[in-house]
Amino acid sequence: MLNEFAINFLNQIKKTITLSKMFDDVNKAVIGFSAGPDSVCLLDVLKNIFGNKIDFSLVYVNHGLRHRNILLQEEKLTKWYAEKYKCGYRIMKIRIPETGKGIEAEARERRYAVLTAYAKKIGAQRIVLGHNLDDVIETFFLNLVRGSGTLGLQSIPAVRAPFVRPLIDTKKVDILKYLEERGLKFAVDNSNFDLNIRRNLIRHKIIPQLVELNPGLYETIKREIDILSVDEEFFHGITQRFIQRFVKEMKSGFVIDFKRLMYYNKAVKNRVIMSIIKLLKGDLSGIGSKHIEDICSLNDRMSGRRINLPNNLYAQKIYGNVFIGYEDRTKKKDFCISLKIDKEVEASNLKIKASLLKKFFPGCRTHNCEIFDFDQLCPPIYLRNWKAGDTIKIRNGRKRIKKVLNEARVPVNERRNIVLLCDQKGILWVVGIYRAFHAFVGKETRNILKVEFEYLD
Repeated sequence: MLNEFAINFLNQIKKTITLSKMFDDVNKAVIGFSAGPDSVCLLDVLKNIFGNKIDFSLVYVNHGLRHRNILLQEEKLTKWYAEKYKCGYRIMKIRIPETGKGIEAEARERRYAVLTAYAKKIGAQRIVLGHNLDDVIETFFLNLVRGSGTLGLQSIPAVRAPFVRPLIDTKKVDILKYLEERGLKFAVDNSNFDLNIRRNLIRHKIIPQLVELNPGLYETIKREIDILSVDEEFFHGITQRFIQRFVKEMKSGFVIDFKRLMYYNKAVKNRVIMSIIKLLKGDLSGIGSKHIEDICSLNDRMSGRRINLPNNLYAQKIYGNVFIGYEDRTKKKDFCISLKIDKEVEASNLKIKASLLKKFFPGCRTHNCEIFDFDQLCPPIYLRNWKAGDTIKIRNGRKRIKKVLNEARVPVNERRNIVLLCDQKGILWVVGIYRAFHAFVGKETRNILKVEFEYLD
């Protein structure tokens, strides 16, 4: 039997679920289960509300970051609760690599990926997480200290499909009381008391002092978040229109037409930049207002100026544009590929084919090809990558390939893909960009080398 407190507790969570339409038309869901107080409470509450109407499966993700005995205890408790509530369960073991994101951020990203993959595998429409109101308030202050802007101050959303958070309006103290009233056991993560972790410092030291100043702090912050969310929903629509107009997606990131974007309100500019970063990395963790200001400052810098961002991201001025994307740390491999007549070869991101013609005719030269007087060349013909110091023949001397690329406004981050067509005497063509002043086709030409290309991606 449920007492009055438990009934009111359940009704509050039912209200959250109903207002956010968390489980409308849902018959199967995955619960991210840690065996801690939040997930145990979440499981009991959902089974009380929905009974067997929704098929819940528990997924415990073992990151391997704590002592083996503690992890085994949590796994054992997960199995016990799965049997108690007649739920399916899975124990997932993952490894967290050392990256620039930090252990906590990397663990969260990997955990969500595992939950998403498993939900897809079993056909679950929702992934249920145990975040509560205390988590919301803590994240609000974490983002405030970091300077994340209004997007970060919205903290943790109740719904971001397929993820839902039924306890998002519920205080931790009430969750613990509910567990005590229901006689439900749970595991305790001792790392939550380590004050060297910023979130724990805010949780155990800063927020209690603020509550002394304002006993209604939680409700106040929650109202502020709701106001920010309404405002942000309005700006989101505007931001998406600007992204469609001024942003182009590339293989490793996005190019923003800064020259045009900078004419608009700062609020719009900032949101476009934050939205691009969020598209790239999934969230704004590690990104502060200082990073956004630094990116905006590129508008007044010379082309090529670059800013390093957290998580291997970077922003770079490319003439009137700014590129935001991931650092490509793969070492550039030199190549030298023989180009034979009537045989296609692949070089960098291009597919290239050479053919031999006996005479010039209209249509034999198109936008994606170049022609040469074959008898003026010095075979064998080959393809290679661009190297520092390379030059090409022009009417009055030679020109550095770097200058050719600058004049053609080839983005710095795309120059690793440049392919050069060469013979034994030098560079004939910076493929698709610039032709050497040599071996032109004329009236006396008997053999024409036609080289055409197409992009592989």
